[in-house]
Amino acid sequence: MSSDGRFRYPLDVRFFEVDSLGVVFNMWYLGWCDEAMSAFMESIGYGYAKLRAGGLDAVLRKAELEWLDSLQAFQHAEVAVQVDHVGSTSFRLGYDIERVDSSSKERTRCAHAAISYVCVAIDDRKKTAIPPGLREALEGGRT
Repeated sequence: MSSDGRFRYPLDVRFFEVDSLGVVFNMWYLGWCDEAMSAFMESIGYGYAKLRAGGLDAVLRKAELEWLDSLQAFQHAEVAVQVDHVGSTSFRLGYDIERVDSSSKERTRCAHAAISYVCVAIDDRKKTAIPPGLREALEGGRT
């Protein structure tokens, strides 16, 4: 966790992630959120291996994205992750994708995403209650 209490996932914008206007193509933001979610879940002790060993998975239910500024090839960024809500079978993570200036370390928020995930049983793919240990870990990740 960073000083602001959020998990931060670093990334460097790769050349193939930009479009003909020289800015990041919109689909990459969801890919970055997915990578950040996996790293965040691992950091709280509930990576995919542990979830799947317990017969569970967390699947995307709803994603909302808001673009605020652009990112270009070779810029450094971070995805700040926080737990926004924990329900009985689902949870929502908030993601701020920020450009980080390499010299000043100044951050510019370029996008915000809110993504809801539902816990499902692997065997029948039906939603299931969030197990107590995962609930506790998620609630510990709230800011």
